[in-house]
Amino acid sequence: MKMNFRLKALAAATIMATSMPLSAAMDGADSGNGSLLVNFRSYVGSPTSGNNDISAVFDLGVNMNDVIGWNGTAGFNRTWDLSTGLMSGTGISGSQAIGSYGGTWNDLFNGVAAADQPKIEYSVMALDNTDKTIQGGGSRYLTTANVTNFPSLPNANLNGFDNMNLYVNANNSRGTHATEANGASIATPTDDPNSYFAAINGFGQGDNWLTKTTADTTKTLDTEQSFWYLATSSLTSHHQAIKTPFGVDLNGDGIMDANEFSKWSVNADAGTISFAAPIPEAQTWAMMLAGLGMIGMMVRRRVNV
Repeated sequence: MKMNFRLKALAAATIMATSMPLSAAMDGADSGNGSLLVNFRSYVGSPTSGNNDISAVFDLGVNMNDVIGWNGTAGFNRTWDLSTGLMSGTGISGSQAIGSYGGTWNDLFNGVAAADQPKIEYSVMALDNTDKTIQGGGSRYLTTANVTNFPSLPNANLNGFDNMNLYVNANNSRGTHATEANGASIATPTDDPNSYFAAINGFGQGDNWLTKTTADTTKTLDTEQSFWYLATSSLTSHHQAIKTPFGVDLNGDGIMDANEFSKWSVNADAGTISFAAPIPEAQTWAMMLAGLGMIGMMVRRRVNV
């Protein structure tokens, strides 16, 4: 599958960042390079009237352009400890401190009855709508969606994703976001407007980007989720947005098969969230190396002629 990124995304994709400067507050849609965020939510019964209604958001300490650069790299991985605020994985020696989450992870689970904790769901996202008026790729978003083919998404609907910025801005004054680099916060239905994941812009749920997509971006903690880069394709509202899956085309057929997607996963017992790209099987590596060897032989023959 061809990847059609904007120029600034292409430039960022050539550099794999190993660290990020720490800064307080989450970067939202109007920043041009939104923070990578993980959201958790529990709705028991009605999303806004159950006894265990709670949501939480964690700033993962990297931004959209850096995450785009992870795409297509076999074996790339990152893990975040949501209790300690440490990040580890490809390009990082040991663990890297990225901020302070306080007791948000424990508060999230303490706010949900033990019997209902398996129903907690999560999503990952990043926002950028600073160039909505340019011809292609004006709005850019990263989102989880546990699908191998992203459903219909007109440009107009993708532009509407920026309503989620209300949620980001509302939570920037809560928890440790305002005082710590890459913080975290929790919210319930009775908290500040727009801070709770199921009551954004009134009663809109963040699960489906306030009904702007039919994809359910939040899944239970035991579900591995695929990741998508979405961008407007043109200024024509009804044209389909660009939908680029994160993954590695292991067999080189130009199609992202189900086993070639990069995946997000949560280990609730360990309090971690991880992103991992697929790793080629031994036979695939052998084929790739053999192919490179043949190319090398052809090059040498041409040089010797």
